[in-house]
Amino acid sequence: MRAIRTRLALGIATLALALASGAANAVCDFLTGGGFIIVDSAKANFGVGGGCKDGTPTWGHLEYIDHGADLKVHGTRITGYNEQFTTTDSRGRRFGSRYICGTARTNQPYGDVNFIVRANDTGEPGTTDEFDIQLTQGTAVVYTTNLFFLAGPPHKLNDGNGGGGNIQLHGPTAGNFSPLDPSTCPANFPGA
Repeated sequence: MRAIRTRLALGIATLALALASGAANAVCDFLTGGGFIIVDSAKANFGVGGGCKDGTPTWGHLEYIDHGADLKVHGTRITGYNEQFTTTDSRGRRFGSRYICGTARTNQPYGDVNFIVRANDTGEPGTTDEFDIQLTQGTAVVYTTNLFFLAGPPHKLNDGNGGGGNIQLHGPTAGNFSPLDPSTCPANFPGA
C-alpha cells in the first residue's frame, strides 16, 4: 500500500511541477479600452478590460450601453481571455487583438447573459482600433454588433465612419502568470 501511495505522490508532484512550469512560461498581459461605436445608426458606449493584471488572472470589467436598443450590459465576472494575434512594431511596442469573455446582467427581459468581446489595438494613434460584442444565452445569440460576428467587418473607432475612443494592449506585466483558461471563452465563433 505504501508503494502505491509513494507512486501516487510522485505522480502528483510531477504533474504539479509540469503545470507550474507551463504557467511560469506564460506571459501575462491585459487590454483596456473605452469609447463608442455606431450600431444601427445609434451610439453605443463601452468600457472594457480583461486579462492578467498584478498576478490576478481573472481581472477585468465590462460596461456597454446601446442607446438605440435601450440595452445596458454590466459585466459580473470575467471567465476568459484569449489572444487572437499579437504584433510588434519596429520600436518593440506590442499591439493585437484579444477576446474577453464573461457573464453579465442586462436590463432586458432575457436577463443575464454570457458575453464575448473582440477588442483590437491596431497601434497608435488608434484610428483603426476595433470593438465588437456578442451576448448569448446557451447557444442562442440575443444581441450582436456584428451579424456575422468576427466574420463581417468589425466596428472601427475614429475612422471617420462613426465611433471614437481607444483600445490599449498593456504588458507583459511584471512577472509571468498563467493567462485565463482559454476554454472559458466560447470557441464557436469565426477566428476564436
